[in-house]
Amino acid sequence: MVAAAIDPEKVLRDLRGLWAQLAKDQGGAGGVLRACSMTLMVVAEPDDAADAESARKTIGQLMHGHPSRAIVLIPSEGGELSGQVFAECWMPFGGQQQICSEGIEITADSEQTDEVARVLVPLIAPDLPVVLWCRGPRAFLDRSLDPLFPLANKIIFNTRAVRHPASAFEFLRRMQKGGRRVADLAWTRLTGWREAVAHLMDAAPPEWLVDARSGAVRLEHGGARPGTRSLYFARWIERALPGIDITLAPVAGDAGLHSVVFTGGNLEMSIRRTEASSLEVRSGARSYSSLLPPDSEECLMREELSILGRDPAFERVLA
Repeated sequence: MVAAAIDPEKVLRDLRGLWAQLAKDQGGAGGVLRACSMTLMVVAEPDDAADAESARKTIGQLMHGHPSRAIVLIPSEGGELSGQVFAECWMPFGGQQQICSEGIEITADSEQTDEVARVLVPLIAPDLPVVLWCRGPRAFLDRSLDPLFPLANKIIFNTRAVRHPASAFEFLRRMQKGGRRVADLAWTRLTGWREAVAHLMDAAPPEWLVDARSGAVRLEHGGARPGTRSLYFARWIERALPGIDITLAPVAGDAGLHSVVFTGGNLEMSIRRTEASSLEVRSGARSYSSLLPPDSEECLMREELSILGRDPAFERVLA
């Protein structure tokens, strides 16, 4: 089902043919249920076969909870514009009917984004949300992906690997001010930390919150310079506790947050990462452990795809 150039009408015919074949193959075994709740467009990193394969696998898992018409864009230097269709099928436990979602894989030269955007318009599932996932730092480095942005209701980025966080934040801020609904998986990775802080604040004595505004918080991070997660977290605390003195300090270890220590009045409260998936929370003489949610791309994307509306907390931090 590969063509030298993409004709949207042919792609749609190929999809209809794919469904007809699936129905024929499964006709005597419970049949096939066609599921679609959105269009999910994913842009892989240019000339990176491993990233494209990772994107395909992640989409296959995401479809189980967020069935979609997936469109995988694979930029290839000097590549010819071409496409093929595919389906992702699964059978719920105890069921007899297969559930299937459809997909389109498009390969194109990195500089053909304008043409790709025109091709995509008739391929978007009608009357359903459109989500665009830009997997790598390319969107922050050049403007080649800009023609794709107007097609999406929500655009998901990942600043984890960017070298200049301030520039990436400014880019996202401009997008937000321009009316785009944006998300960042680096922010999504902080969900477990933010929940731990919220629970800690709920359990704190009322007088501590008064003292905390004139107190201090120390954020420890791996690496010589704070990454986007640490900067997001500091900004979130600053918004929650205006006037508190915030210090970011490097420590030995892998990148990311290692601990957050609040001091106010005579009380110290802390959250420290003890393992990759757990936190130790201390408030005075009391302590307990808290599990962090899984950090895989699949889990992070599941969380973001469940928030197709506004995310006020992220918008306030980014503003």
